[in-house]
Amino acid sequence: MKKILVTGGVGFIGSHTCISLLEKGYKLIVLDSNINSHKEVLTRIKLISELKGINKIDLTFEKGDIRNQKFLEKIFSRELILEDPIEGVIHFAGLKSLSESIQKPLLYWENNVMGSLNLFKTMERFDCRTLVFSSSASIYGISSGAPILENSLINPTNPYGQTKVAVEN
Repeated sequence: MKKILVTGGVGFIGSHTCISLLEKGYKLIVLDSNINSHKEVLTRIKLISELKGINKIDLTFEKGDIRNQKFLEKIFSRELILEDPIEGVIHFAGLKSLSESIQKPLLYWENNVMGSLNLFKTMERFDCRTLVFSSSASIYGISSGAPILENSLINPTNPYGQTKVAVEN
């Protein structure tokens, strides 16, 4: 079965995605800096997976930061040497506080955009061309109504939303 790298995989959405992927038999490498999450969530992922009757839980955890390209290359290289290359990435990693992004915009650009660029460069180097990127409704700015549609005007009003648009572009 395919091996997937899940960045930010110990966060709320990432951890739930990991459980769904394990249910489908994927092998996972979960990469997280634990800035917005806790390593204990891995225990919960495994417990919930076992309760769901998943017999084989193939999950490796790597604590690190996507801003560290050498770290990313080490992970991709190791899996290639093991002849079990990473075939896709689900990218949830990033800082996510709207208010903090206003107070520390450069931190958000460095973490969310530069970190993503490091990830994309590493993926390209290792010929990994499958990516699912988790964006945010904040890219649409202040909405005049619900629901917000994907073809709604993109007009972020804070640095967090701006970084999500930059990564999408």
